[in-house]
Amino acid sequence: MDGSAVRSPYAVIRTGEPGDSRLMARGLGSYRRVIVGAPDYFQRTGVPQRPEDLADRACLLYRYPSTGKTDVWPLSRDGRPLTMDLSGSMVINSLDPQICFAEQGLGIACIPDIAVRRQLDEGQLITVLDDYNQDHTAFRILWPSGRYLSPKLRVFVDFIVQNLFPL
Repeated sequence: MDGSAVRSPYAVIRTGEPGDSRLMARGLGSYRRVIVGAPDYFQRTGVPQRPEDLADRACLLYRYPSTGKTDVWPLSRDGRPLTMDLSGSMVINSLDPQICFAEQGLGIACIPDIAVRRQLDEGQLITVLDDYNQDHTAFRILWPSGRYLSPKLRVFVDFIVQNLFPL
């Protein structure tokens, strides 16, 4: 082959900044991780007013299955990240049970807002410590750069851009 063979069209959706300069990228939108709990949980324990109040709360922590590391909650004060030693009442490696446990009033969780939009809209979960949380993460669609973009890939990228995060 002379190197001009057509590549298989593929695209991936990733968060954060693209690390591979050989890929083309197009922004899709963003999400933020929010700290949430059920209204009845906060009625029993009180609403945390500052990050230090989390020390005596039941925190539902997320452990990344791929690395085994526990998610660090995106808390900051005066633009500086806060290192919090959260006492985990549960450590979970899947988002759905974490959301369910938070809805059931078993503790406070840090969850992407796009995963709990309905629960927030319906009042099943409420956010806390928003003034200490400046988290925003970009979504992008990435595909191989090249002189020729397959029509199928072009249509797919355009569809995702128009429909994943509609205005």
